[in-house]
Amino acid sequence: MTQSRPQPLVDTNPALTQLRWQVRLLVIATVMTLLFASREAGLSLLAGAGIAVIGQTYFVWRAFRHAGAISAKQIVQGFYRGEAGKFMLTAALFATVFLAFDAVKPGWLFTGFILEQLVAWIVPLTMRATQQ
Repeated sequence: MTQSRPQPLVDTNPALTQLRWQVRLLVIATVMTLLFASREAGLSLLAGAGIAVIGQTYFVWRAFRHAGAISAKQIVQGFYRGEAGKFMLTAALFATVFLAFDAVKPGWLFTGFILEQLVAWIVPLTMRATQQ
């Protein structure tokens, strides 16, 4: 007689796949910017992309802590707390960069952040399209 295992209510694989793609983009975009633009541009892009990746990492950690939980309430609370924390962390990191990094290039900073946000939107769409 075999015993069945309860299935988690939430699958963490899409979130982890998205994070992997965001880290890949962070590395590739930073290296390319350092090679073809300037040091300040590369560091600014790295800061912007890093802010997005750090925020998303916090969200994934917070939102999926209870992924195997039986209680849907815990899972929903984790998502809300993860999103709120991500928002506050992102704002604090942007403020820190602008206050502590004198040579910041805002265009490159926001380019890195926006590129990472695009990955956060595109990866789930492509994963859904390949699953159908």
